[in-house]
Formats: sequence, C-alpha cells, structure tokens
Amino acid sequence: MLQDQANQLRMASKIFQCGISIVIPSWNGRQLLEKYLPSVIEAATAYENLFHQETEIIVVDDACNDGTCAWLSAHHARVRTVANERNLGFAPTVNRGVRMARHPLVYLLNNDVAIEPGTLPPLTAHFDKPGVFAVASQVYDYDTGVLRGAGQVGQLRRGFLGIHRRYFVADPAQASGAPWLTLFATGGSAMFDREKLLALGGVDETFAPFGWEDVELSIRAWKRGFEVHYEPQSRVWHQFSSTIAPKFSRREVRTIYERNRLLAHWLHLDSSTEIAANAFSLGTKLFASAFVGRWELWSATTQALKLANEIRVKRREYASTQQRTLSDVLRQIAGQTYRAGAAILDDVSAPKAERRS
Repeated sequence: MLQDQANQLRMASKIFQCGISIVIPSWNGRQLLEKYLPSVIEAATAYENLFHQETEIIVVDDACNDGTCAWLSAHHARVRTVANERNLGFAPTVNRGVRMARHPLVYLLNNDVAIEPGTLPPLTAHFDKPGVFAVASQVYDYDTGVLRGAGQVGQLRRGFLGIHRRYFVADPAQASGAPWLTLFATGGSAMFDREKLLALGGVDETFAPFGWEDVELSIRAWKRGFEVHYEPQSRVWHQFSSTIAPKFSRREVRTIYERNRLLAHWLHLDSSTEIAANAFSLGTKLFASAFVGRWELWSATTQALKLANEIRVKRREYASTQQRTLSDVLRQIAGQTYRAGAAILDDVSAPKAERRS
C-alpha cells in the first residue's frame, strides 16, 4: 500500500520531497508518548526509506514532572528532546520546537495522536507550490474510528466566526483537480512550511496556554496571501480529550477558549460593520450569561481587554502586509463544499475507518 502511494506521488508532474521535522509538544504526557510515539517513529522511518530524505522527531517537554525526558533518553535515542524550565503552554512550546527544527517542513503533532506509515508523503506533495503555508491531515477518533477532522469551513454570523462546520472527501483516491482548501490547519496534526511559519512570527504566544492559536495562525497566513490545504489521503488517529481535560476544569477551559476566541476576532475582523456586530453580540452574550449565572465569559472578556493595546499594535502590523480580507477567505473556502466528491461532515455522514499498519 505504502509503496503504491509513493509510486503515485513520484508520477506527479512535480513533487516536493525534502527532510521533515516532527515536533511534539508534551506536558506530563509520558504515558501518551509510550502509546503513540512508536507509530510516529515507524512513519518517519517509512518516509526515509521511500524518498531517501532525512527526518527528525523533536519532543519539547513543557516542564513535565512525569520523567518524560529520562524515559525518552532511555528508550528512544533517535528522538531529540528539550525541556522548558517552567510550564509555558502550547504556543511557546511549539515555537521552541520549530526553531530547533533542521528541516524545511515541520509536522506539528499532539502527543495523543497515532499516525500511519503513509501519513507523511501526501502532505509533502503540496509544497511544490510556493504559496502553500500548511496542509492538514484527516483526523479519525482513535477509539471509534469515526472521522472527526477534515476540511474546515468558517462563517461569520452576528460578528462571530463559526469554525465547526466541516466537509470531507468520501473517496480521496477518485478526487482530482485543485487541492482542497481549509480555513485552518490544526496544530495537532498538520505540516507547515517552516520558513513561512517563522516569517509570520510563529504561533502567537498570547494565546497560551491553549485554544484558538492554530485558527488564528492559519487566518493570519490566509490574509497574508498564503494557502492552507486539507489532504484527505493523510490519516491520523486522535485520542480526544486526553491532554487538556485531565488538567483543567470545565470552567477554566471555557474561560481560556472564550478569551482566545475574542482575541482572534479582535485581530482579524476587518470592516467596521464586522467589528460593530462583534461588539453588539458580545454585549448580548455578556448580559445573557450574567442572567443565568455563568461568569466565564465575563472573566474571559476582562482578560482579553487587558491585552487590547497589544492586539491593536498587532492589527496595524498585520494590516500592513494583508492581501485578503477574512470575508474573501471565507468565501473562497465555502466553495469547496460544492466541489465534486465533497460532502458535509456531521454525525450522520461521518464514515468509519480502520488503522493501517
């Protein structure tokens, strides 16, 4: 199967083959690494054997206290490890790994994700085009085999961006033509052009410890004039809710996500109409949440407002290099759902698959 895939890729008119750095941020994730890292090593080795290109695996330990570094040193000598002196969160930890990376392509991977021997090659094929910023894998639930992550479609409604509408390609082998586009590439299973990622300033560390940072990064890239693709032939298997849920309460998670959602909007809404709609909707939501006694949004808004000056500076910086508006990007991606072979992904349509080994 993997050799057939490689032969198909080699037959393409152009193919971008180069070394890959796989960067895995990890916070007290030793047990997850024990379970999933062997699949990553196997996939990296398969890529090296197929294309005679080097790979490296970098685990960035975010001040773990579970012996991650010692365990990696004892059992996986080929894995490069570095440890933060204190817990910094997802964005700073990822940025450190990207800066360490030796190769032009960086595959960001969560520590609770298994990949297949054939996961990497379809992704690299996209980077023969100079405008490609990132390519996202297709994500299946590790326990159920149900497809959960595919092409992301966004929609602005009442001043807020909805990011949970998805589409998938039912038969990737039969789908042809232009690459499939997605609003964002998740930071847990997507490949990035390292040079472009660094040129954009990396993942915004204001969004630490987690939440919306990959959405904001992709929107930043789209507006700069780059593209973010979705590759349905690259499959990964995610054990959902295994990293954040055990360490944060629901209230903490909701507050962090709401704060970061506000920051992303304040950075990237373009027109005065969009900004006014967002402010009006936020006011309505704050009133409603107070009425029912849910104060997370109030806390999130207070935290976001403290960063308003920093956000204002970044908005001006991004505007100076902007080539597309957010609305332009959303319209372009919405058209993907009408292409032959595409289907809306929901609980009814989501297919199941089995892991390949």
